[in-house]
Amino acid sequence: MVNKIRVAVVGAGISGLTFSRELGDGFNVTIFEKANRPGGRVTSKVINGADLDYGAQFFTAKTPEFQAMVSEMESKSVVESWQGHFIEFDHKAICSERDWDETHPHYVGTPNMSAISEWMADSLDIDYQTTVTYMERKANMWHLYEGDSELGQFDWVVLTMPPKQACDLLPTEHAFHPVLSSIKMRACFALRVVLNEDVDLGFNAALVRNHDISWISKNSTKPKRIGAPSIVVHATNAWADAHLNDDLEQVEKHMLECLYDITGLPVKALASSDVKKWEFANAPKRPGSGFLLDSAGGIAVCGDSLVHGRIESAFTSGKQLAKTISQEVEIT
Repeated sequence: MVNKIRVAVVGAGISGLTFSRELGDGFNVTIFEKANRPGGRVTSKVINGADLDYGAQFFTAKTPEFQAMVSEMESKSVVESWQGHFIEFDHKAICSERDWDETHPHYVGTPNMSAISEWMADSLDIDYQTTVTYMERKANMWHLYEGDSELGQFDWVVLTMPPKQACDLLPTEHAFHPVLSSIKMRACFALRVVLNEDVDLGFNAALVRNHDISWISKNSTKPKRIGAPSIVVHATNAWADAHLNDDLEQVEKHMLECLYDITGLPVKALASSDVKKWEFANAPKRPGSGFLLDSAGGIAVCGDSLVHGRIESAFTSGKQLAKTISQEVEIT
């Protein structure tokens, strides 16, 4: 009889979902996710009748392995190419513009970005609204806890959360600490705007340079969107880092002023707005395997922070770790 190796994955973001999907039949995987949904920063929310993507805005597919999964998702209407008009601003001045097309596809989930993680999570064993607060290794097994309650015993633990949160969970003297502590993820604020009337901004998406905001998306113009017209704005990482602990109402006010300043959006068109703070939003590109692995200790770390802050990076990190562990572990 084959004894399956028990694996605990902490975090149901793209890297954790990919890792869990890619492991072979010889593994029994349980994912623990503190939120009530999968996806991490690949997420959406309905606000006042508008379906808003307030984390990752789109993604591209460059590697053959990721392209293969994207093709599968496209065939099942989970994603679609966003053929929008794209503009670059230098402060308030337009410095370039072009149409996105099938030559270099920019994909979005349909009917929202959450569709991607929901499709990936299908058939996986995920315990939602479960926060792993402590773990310890005893007799070659990892014991995971939420408060005083033991969640289970596992041969392997894979941490997929941002580096600071992974450090908080790792045993104090573990060798992963120096590497994870050296990765400084950048913050971001997402301004979510619902309009009471449709307004032509002259673009579907815009990259903004030399301003306190870096991105403007006419979110409701993405494929298969229904509901009220909407806009999503991202602050620059630098501005968000500097104002991370500011009152959210002040952050919202400033980001709205930036939006008005650049687009000329009439104030009367605004139905509602709010701000979401992403403390760990983006990571610089870094060399290496894209994961950390301690085979003797039965523990690993993966995620886009170990590659680059992109959806494809999260996929690559999780897939490569799954491949490596599958090759190293002998099923008994």
